[in-house]
Amino acid sequence: MPLTLHHLGLSQSERIIWLAEELNLAYNFVHHKRDPIFAPQSIKDLHPAGTAPVMEDDPSPVTQSRIVLAESGAIIDYIIAVHGNGQFAPTPKDGETYANYLEWYHFANGSLQPALFSVLMTRGPASDPNSPVVVRTLAKWDQLLSMMENRLGETGAYLAGKTLTAADIMTIFTLTTMRGFCPVEYDGEKHKHILAYLERVGERPAYRRAMEICEGKEFVPLLGVKAEQFSLMKR
Repeated sequence: MPLTLHHLGLSQSERIIWLAEELNLAYNFVHHKRDPIFAPQSIKDLHPAGTAPVMEDDPSPVTQSRIVLAESGAIIDYIIAVHGNGQFAPTPKDGETYANYLEWYHFANGSLQPALFSVLMTRGPASDPNSPVVVRTLAKWDQLLSMMENRLGETGAYLAGKTLTAADIMTIFTLTTMRGFCPVEYDGEKHKHILAYLERVGERPAYRRAMEICEGKEFVPLLGVKAEQFSLMKR
């Protein structure tokens, strides 16, 4: 098994494990524990970025030598192209689905994740909930959720269309596990399509396997209206 996937507990690297499980890939799994909140030295030793995910392919079919990649999108693109026979990544031959896939695939880390991170950074215990910065960041988050809600209402299934793609694999972390760091809530009516989407994903055997591999049997994915803050954030 030349492919090694490094996962930092409670992090976006869950995306890579989920993808590998959807593709039924053979891989080595390495779990890294936060120290105490951020990435430990073991992650920093793997790649100059010092963040998860990190993928090692040794030897890579592309170079016949060891490749080490960071960045979720780069790793997902690589795995799909090199080990996944192009699955979960529509191409121009798929017409409108391809255009939708491109937009939502890049939306995940280009818009959605930064928006929730901004909420996390501005909405602390000592912050004024009525301050312009807090109001603005929450408004942006709400706007992006509305975009997703409308899109999922149109497809009735996934972001690019009727089937799962890497756009969904990139997106779900922000809508679920990331909320353990920043416990935003969903509105049962206003976000009904998002909640149905999360339920749909939560029923996928590969997703359930991935979350158990990443966080253990006792971990309950944050798929519902409310999300409790992780204990590591309360120290």
